[in-house]
Amino acid sequence: MSKTQTKTRATAMEVGEDGIAVLTIDQPDSKLNVLSPEVFEELDGRFDEIKNSSKIKAVVIQSGKPGSFVAGADIKFLATLTSAEEAAQGSRDAQQVFQKLEDLKQPVVVAVDGACMGGGLELALACHYRLVSDNDATVLSLPEVQLGLIPGAGGTQRLPRLIGFPESLDLILTGKKTRAKKAYKLGLADELVPVQILHSRAREAAAELAAGKGLAVKRKDGRQKNLTTKLAETIGVRSAVYTKAKADLKEKTKGQYPAPMYALEAVRAALRSDQAAGFEEEAKYFGEAAVSPVSKSLIHLFNTTTELKSDSGIDSDAEAVKISHAAVVGGGLMGSGITTVLSDVGVHTRVKDISEDTLGKMYKYVDKYLQRKVKRKHYRPFERDVRLSRVTATTDYSGFAKSQIVVEAVFEDIDLKHRVLGEVEKNFSENTIFASNTSSLPIADIAKGAKNPELVIGMHFFSPVEKMQLVEVITHDGTADWVTATTVALAKKMKKHTIVVRDGAGFYTSRILAALCNEAVRCLYDGAAIEKIDKALEYVGFPVGPMRLMDEVGIGVVTKVMGIMMNAFPGRFTAPPKWENVLDGRQGKSSGLGFYRYSSKQRTPDRSVYRELPNPERVNMKGAVISERCLYAFLNECAFCLQEEILRNPRDGDVGAVFGLGYPPFHGGPFHHMDSIGLKQVVENLERLTKEHGERFEPAQILRDMAAKDKTFF
Repeated sequence: MSKTQTKTRATAMEVGEDGIAVLTIDQPDSKLNVLSPEVFEELDGRFDEIKNSSKIKAVVIQSGKPGSFVAGADIKFLATLTSAEEAAQGSRDAQQVFQKLEDLKQPVVVAVDGACMGGGLELALACHYRLVSDNDATVLSLPEVQLGLIPGAGGTQRLPRLIGFPESLDLILTGKKTRAKKAYKLGLADELVPVQILHSRAREAAAELAAGKGLAVKRKDGRQKNLTTKLAETIGVRSAVYTKAKADLKEKTKGQYPAPMYALEAVRAALRSDQAAGFEEEAKYFGEAAVSPVSKSLIHLFNTTTELKSDSGIDSDAEAVKISHAAVVGGGLMGSGITTVLSDVGVHTRVKDISEDTLGKMYKYVDKYLQRKVKRKHYRPFERDVRLSRVTATTDYSGFAKSQIVVEAVFEDIDLKHRVLGEVEKNFSENTIFASNTSSLPIADIAKGAKNPELVIGMHFFSPVEKMQLVEVITHDGTADWVTATTVALAKKMKKHTIVVRDGAGFYTSRILAALCNEAVRCLYDGAAIEKIDKALEYVGFPVGPMRLMDEVGIGVVTKVMGIMMNAFPGRFTAPPKWENVLDGRQGKSSGLGFYRYSSKQRTPDRSVYRELPNPERVNMKGAVISERCLYAFLNECAFCLQEEILRNPRDGDVGAVFGLGYPPFHGGPFHHMDSIGLKQVVENLERLTKEHGERFEPAQILRDMAAKDKTFF
């Protein structure tokens, strides 16, 4: 069959003798297809070409990148938008291109294999017929709210008209991914096709549609029109769904994230207005969202985490060793979580603990996680079994000959860690890396006395390991570069954001968290109520308040870390008077008593704490005062970590604080936040707090120097 072929930079089109045009999107020099203004311009020209062709009877749109369709809009371009009107016009331009696609007289079939996200899904929605492959990597989503945006190329208008109001809200307001099978059931896709025949079936479908066959019947089969769906499409129920969604968003976002509310109003417009009016509503809200400080902060976080993926953690060209076999010493909660994630990403993991009972609980932990994955259709049962088979356990040191790295996850006790290190050196290969999951003990201290101190490194996980996205890798002065590179590569294989920090008291995350908790305790001593302190920090965006967090972590662990901080930085960390009396008998949530009392169903502040304080009376301290004190103690300590080169750069500081400690993402991380405030203002605020509360608020010199020169971190 002869073909007419045309090729431009990002697209190619072939027209066969049968009149079927295959339009392939394949951006050069890029792993993914993204919709930049240049690509939109190219597509616009292609749609004109198709419209004006008498030879083309039907069109297939596909990707030239196996396992990936279109990943969304060009984030770098979005970051350049400076005004709401400029952003709104960009939305209108994109809408017009996809409307031109939808208005084509020739039927258009899209073949989706792999990630179809954001603008990629909006492109698919403008096509007349959608095929999705059964590839596990095939997911469809509109994740714009996760960047502080809303779909701006027609997505808020086409999706609810296609699958209904409640279903579209579920996708647009959360940005969650929809797998191929679920997309077919929703009616988001018209056919679910084996990946091996996706492109051939797309041509067949195009030919069928060109001949006037198949479209209406297959779409009716594709969507489950049950009673609930039909009821949800009535005006009264839609109104109730809208009201409930609005209330839920207010509660969930606490007014800090405007994009979900913009998206809700835009989706509502799709079912209350004609398409042209709906598009204009979408463009207006997109414009407002795109230039909001929240969007700028979230895009900053996206860019920093993307940049971090290509960072090996070292400045030399030392190569990482590919880890296939690992060991975990300590089968408790942290050890179980680490084992779960290692086995999940294909690493054979052998676990050592002194207790068979603990090892049994570890197996149950791993199995429970995998069972949830099967239940949610992420894995097939045999895939669960394969992952579980990678885990073995023992109470001695047999069977570790193949282990290339040991992750030590025992209690925070230096003598115990030294003993474990000595046992590992006797029973493992002489090249086995020893990675300590410590949250505060200096790695150099752990490495003292080691036969091969260059193999000792810190690998600080956060609990629960399978959910928390950060790993903090800590190097001491003697850690070999290849050890660092290997540990970083393993953490990335575990799908974690990974920062490398220099050894020191508390490293980075524990140190800055200690600063916040220390100031929270100072607020308690100054008369603030326990629950008032927590609510103040939760109100400004922290997921959990500091008093509750100390209970969750365990007050014993907190006091140990605080002791380390007090010894290292006595000017900023000092124990308040009678602190031992306050903590006496309190271990936190695990014991049922901390700053709160815990029962099976309740958590209530333990007001008996106040009797142990120098001044038991509570005062009406404003939430804004509490949050400012805690926040600035945190920000200042972040700056000290950069000044002392604990941090390699501000980027790592932002990623570590957000993904390890829950620093409010809408600020983009502490360093981005200080830039937004203005470093001169940060210094002025710290100087005022120093006068009011003491030398612990004395600004880090790096802040003074940068403020004097009008510099910023980014």
